[in-house]
Amino acid sequence: MEAKGSENMCASHINNGLYAVLEQHIKKYCDTAVIKRGYQYYQDGLVESIRTSEFNAMYGIVNGTNIYAVVLDTEHFQYSSCSCPFEGHCKHMAAVFFQYCSMQQSHLYAQGAYFRMLGLQSAAELAASSQGPNPETTEVEQLPLEIADAKLKPMDWLEWMDNKYGETWKRCRNSIHPLIPILSSLKGMAKDWDKPLQRLHWSVSILFVLEQAERALHSVDSFSRYYHEVSYSRLAEPWLESLYSYIDEFEPNRMNEEEWEWVDVIYGICKGNALRTGDQLIDWTAVSFAIIEKCSENRSWYDQELSKLLQEEADALAESTNTAYLHASIGLFYFLDMRDEQAIAYFSKVKFERSQKIMYPCAAKRMEEQKWELVLLWMSFFYERIYPIRSPRNVGVFLTLCRRGDKDRPDLSLWNEYMLALLPHSYYELSEHLVDQSAYREWADLQLLMGIAIDDIDTQTLREISKNAPRALMPLYHQSIDAFIQTRNRQGYRMAVKGLKKLEKLYKADKDMTRWNSYIQGIAHKHQRLRAFQEELWKGKLIT
Repeated sequence: MEAKGSENMCASHINNGLYAVLEQHIKKYCDTAVIKRGYQYYQDGLVESIRTSEFNAMYGIVNGTNIYAVVLDTEHFQYSSCSCPFEGHCKHMAAVFFQYCSMQQSHLYAQGAYFRMLGLQSAAELAASSQGPNPETTEVEQLPLEIADAKLKPMDWLEWMDNKYGETWKRCRNSIHPLIPILSSLKGMAKDWDKPLQRLHWSVSILFVLEQAERALHSVDSFSRYYHEVSYSRLAEPWLESLYSYIDEFEPNRMNEEEWEWVDVIYGICKGNALRTGDQLIDWTAVSFAIIEKCSENRSWYDQELSKLLQEEADALAESTNTAYLHASIGLFYFLDMRDEQAIAYFSKVKFERSQKIMYPCAAKRMEEQKWELVLLWMSFFYERIYPIRSPRNVGVFLTLCRRGDKDRPDLSLWNEYMLALLPHSYYELSEHLVDQSAYREWADLQLLMGIAIDDIDTQTLREISKNAPRALMPLYHQSIDAFIQTRNRQGYRMAVKGLKKLEKLYKADKDMTRWNSYIQGIAHKHQRLRAFQEELWKGKLIT
């Protein structure tokens, strides 16, 4: 089981032989009500952290009415303590024990210990039990034989999950931690299944708890919605990462009929949620697209699903349907079949701000495949939509693609043409790109065009260019020196002299001291009436 603050939980173990002893101690010293409340605390994810010592002591932090520190002496339990005001052995001690069992063994192990303490079920019977951790239950429900043997249909699984745990979201008032033991329990039911089917079952289980989390968020008042959305998203992130990893391991061309039943349910859940309008906690579109990309490796599935989408598009759709998702999905299907013009036609039906994160990877993929005619098609499409609404925020990925294209196909001039057309929003990307490409003269021209002062350019870049192309920097220093002289004050003259001394080094590096001598004499003569400037030139030993 994963719990709140689990990143702080120590992975060390107590003596394995003390598990049973500690279980007996808690059963002996804690009454039934305390054990039930402790299990509820564990189930709600209120155990913040756990660590153990080499002397078989266990330390835990429990977030109850306040934050309480628990010390369990596994060998002499009567000396265990908790900082809560309860006199004697409390629910916080029991919660720490159950959390530790879940961490080091499994949620089912903690569940088994709980039932044994209440005298409800043997450990052998637990393996076939589906009972979710409910402290008020006096009888333990047995798993149907079909579930234990992995024979139940996926839709029947979902129905069973909903009947058993479908109200859990109501307990997620301030956190979705109550969903953690539910997911552990659901995944534990398939621990002995064959790996391919196990992955599919786990994927369905994750989708079930994600839907529960989303229902919980929708029940939150609008005033605190943002805070809860950030909190819920952070906790759900590892679940999503696991789901993506399972999807990536699908083997579409080796799946049997039973596995395809599971895939259809998984895709149906994601597609159904993506088609809904309104705020969503989970990016259901991204998840469903991951499934599409993977499963489209199977041509039969590809043809079948694309046909369904086209039919849905042709039908009269309800106003509550997310047609943007429908069009983007069809576009993705066409892209995966190398029908890029048709893909772009469908993507163009979706607002660019919503579809760009889907389309940019399409262009990147074609770059990887070196299909440059198609790349140019995508880039032209992007540019037509970016240019009217250009801003630093919406040109970033497009510029990255331009830079990548220029590296692979420098013979195509359009990359720099696009970046120049998007100035000033493309300045930083273009400037960095020109340095990376050692196009120092073009870089210097860009600085002059944008009116960038030499002092505003980072030292590392100046050092690189002065070493490799000192002549490229000279116009920038000339411009800077003239600007300082025009200030007509002593401080400006001093800054001009500093610039002149750096410029002298560039002329030396370029082995053109004749030109330098001519330049410095011309400067001195031009401004001979500026006595203060002449004094600064003399102090800097630039004139005699």
